[in-house]
Amino acid sequence: MIDAHHGWNVSFKPVILGFILSAVLVFAAYRTAVHYHLTSGMLDFTLIGLATIAAILQIVFYLHLGLESKPRWNLMMFLFMALIIVVLVGGSMWIMYNLNYNVMPS
Repeated sequence: MIDAHHGWNVSFKPVILGFILSAVLVFAAYRTAVHYHLTSGMLDFTLIGLATIAAILQIVFYLHLGLESKPRWNLMMFLFMALIIVVLVGGSMWIMYNLNYNVMPS
């Protein structure tokens, strides 16, 4: 975790480090997907894992989540937002799947 007492929240160091790490992860995902280094099942899990790691890096380095003295409220708001997004996206996907199954001719 980033130490808030060393000025990370006011310098460009986390931005540069986050950008470099995000660029490396994007390049790894691109290289893995385009050049077919893995099978289909492993490719899915690898890309999901790389996206999860990139999201966590961006939360820590860009949003500075967890650096404040009492991060509980910010964390709770972030988790609530993630829950709402999962419900909206999951519900939309479920509705689209059911529409596709019920409306499209066999």
